[in-house]
Order: sequence, then C-alpha cells, then structure tokens
Amino acid sequence: MIRVAHPDVLPTPAAILNALYVLCIEQSLKHPGSLRSMQILYHHRTQSEDAQGIHISEMIKAFRDLGHDVEMVALVAANEERERKVRGNQWKWFVDWMPRWFYELMSLLYNLYGYYRLGQMIKLKRPALLYERYSLNTFCGLWASRRWGIPLVLEVNAPLYHEESKLGKLTFQRLALFSERWICSHSTWTFVVSHVMKDILVQEGVPPEKMVVVPNGIDPQQFHPGISGDAIRKRYQLEDKLVIGFVGWFRPWHGLEMLLEIVYEMRLAEHGVCLLLVGDGPAFPELHHYVLSHSLESAVIFTGAVKQQDVAAHIAAMDIAVQPSAPEYACPMKIFEYMGVGKCIVAPDQPNIREILDDGETGLLFQVGDKASLSAALWKLLHDPEQRAALGYKAHYRIFERGFLWQTNAKKTLALVSGA
Repeated sequence: MIRVAHPDVLPTPAAILNALYVLCIEQSLKHPGSLRSMQILYHHRTQSEDAQGIHISEMIKAFRDLGHDVEMVALVAANEERERKVRGNQWKWFVDWMPRWFYELMSLLYNLYGYYRLGQMIKLKRPALLYERYSLNTFCGLWASRRWGIPLVLEVNAPLYHEESKLGKLTFQRLALFSERWICSHSTWTFVVSHVMKDILVQEGVPPEKMVVVPNGIDPQQFHPGISGDAIRKRYQLEDKLVIGFVGWFRPWHGLEMLLEIVYEMRLAEHGVCLLLVGDGPAFPELHHYVLSHSLESAVIFTGAVKQQDVAAHIAAMDIAVQPSAPEYACPMKIFEYMGVGKCIVAPDQPNIREILDDGETGLLFQVGDKASLSAALWKLLHDPEQRAALGYKAHYRIFERGFLWQTNAKKTLALVSGA
C-alpha cells in the first residue's frame, strides 16, 4: 500500500507566507497605476461552453477589476454573473446538421452582421480599444478598427487554419489561409498564447513584430493552496486514497484513454490509488465503456460537468494533477489552475509545455504519447510525497514569478494601448 499524504501539501509556516504574498500581489493588481479609465469593446462570435467561455469572462472581469468599462458585442447573449454564453438546442442542432461548406459560408456572412453591431456600439460608447477573440474568417473587427480608427487587439488562442486543415475540416482552404494571415497581420497587435503558435503563424506569413506572446492565466482569488478538497474527498469516499486527477473537456486527443489503461495495467486500485476525472465531453462514452468493460468502477470516478466555481475544490482533492496530452501550440488553462492550487503536475514534454513548466522543478514531464514514460512518472510520484509537495509548492510560486494572471494580461494590453 502506498502511503497517502494529506491533500493540503503546504506546511503551516509556508501557508502563512503564501497568504501574505498572494495578498500583496492581489493588492498590486487592483491598482493599474497611471492608466486612465478606458472604454473597451470586447467582440467574439464563439458559442463554446468550455475553456473559451472561461477565458472570455476572466479577461472581461480583469479589465473591469482594473477600473475600466467593458461592453460586449457577441453572436449570443451572456449572463451578468459569469458572462457565460447562452446556446440554444435548436442552434446547436443546426450547426451539427449543416454541411461544412455552408458553415464556412455562414462564418463569412457573419461579418456583415458583426460589422453592423460593432458600428452601432462604437457610435454609442466611443471605445478606446477593440479587443477581439479570433475566429476563422471573422474580419469585421478589423473593418471596424480601420473605419473608426480604434486600435484592435486580436487574441489568438489557436491557429485555426493550421488546426482545422490538419483535421481535414476546411472546404475553402486557400480562403481560410488568406483570411487568417490577413487578419493577424493587420490588427494593431496580435496576442498569441505560446511561442510555438507564434512560429506557426510566422510560417503562414504573419510578421513576427505584429505578435506578442501572452500566456493564459488564473485569478489567484479563485485558485490558491488554501482551498480545501476535503469535502470532495468525502463525497467520493477518497479519504484514504491517493488521487490522480484531470480537469477538462473530454476530447479524443486529450489522452485520457492512456490514463485509464495505466490504471488497469498497473493495478493501481490495489495500491490505494483512484483516478478522478472532472468534466464531460464527446469522449465520455468511450471512456465510460472502457471502465465498465475492465471492471474499474471502484478505481475511476467520473464527476460529470462541475460549475467553474467548484473546479478549484476538485483540484484540491487531488494528489497528482495530470495533463495527459495537449496540442503542440496550446497553452492549457488547466495547468495554470493546477499550479494555482499548488498541485504536483505531470504533463507531456513538448516545447509549449516547457514554456510553462520546468521538468523536475515545477512539474514532472513525460515523453509525448509514451504510456511507459507516463506510467513511470506517476509511479515515482505516488511513492514520493515529499517530491509531490515540493513540485506543487514551486509550481504555485511560478504563477507569480512569471505573471500567469488574468490581470497581468489585462495590464499588458492596456499598457500597449496607452503607449507605455
């Protein structure tokens, strides 16, 4: 039996110092310095309910916390509490049903509607900044920026032409490539979340001087080591277990099937280990079938989708937090949330992940797609509670050392616009 460490890994003196440090950081973030209050227009046409919605709501909150007014122009409505989108079942069915060429045509036609809405809001609010989340074939923000002389910050979280052409989803490939290159090249600034993504866009023809690397972040008031996971452990009867966990949207390329295979092949349940999978998604039916067919019901827990405000407590219930797989250009938001709560992290050893984690210092990296390498990393950490605590402790402080905070990103944006 593997010895179980208490889920709260920070010792009491360190926890006190941590609380003081976080308080200082939060106070500094509340004061934007000499930047005057600004009217900001946030434009997007995403309808996703996963990490995209979180990113949008957190950036809007960060701007507002810094004393700025933010208005949204979007394809769908958002509630006031979390700025979450409302997506009707009829629209979802329509999107799933329509042929790809028709969807791409609709995305082009959206520019007429988007330009009209942006023009209305610009005339009403007179914003000093147009902040846009990039979507393929969406150039109405650039039109509005040029028409009314407003700086445009384009936030690119995925090189969509590169991504969708690899998956064989694009009908009008040349148009998509031209659109992505033109939009990213002619915005006032183009923010990308990793250097790997920047390199991809440079290969497409986007000038490197137009791009600024701005990684994702967290809100330190929502994700910190002081959050208790005891209630979650009690709910799922994990008090005497070692917990390996994952939080996110279940997609086929997230590598969760590899985690399940490791649990089965290494007989981790016999060593007092449980796998906690927090979330939902299109890959769930296959994952659940594997669990049932291999009699892993006692070793694997599916929580289903949880509210964003409950994510931190689920992370706190984990001893080891895993990112089994990630696109080569991505900046996984969940890694930052793991870091914020002070968890020991296991992630693939690839360039974009090394932009966030240092192997053996703030996380343990394994060879990409290598089940044996991932198994070895997990087995090592399961037997070494001291290393788990040290990695989690250093990962948490790396958040503040590197400024992986939503308000830091907002302040960078405002500094560029203000010419600082």
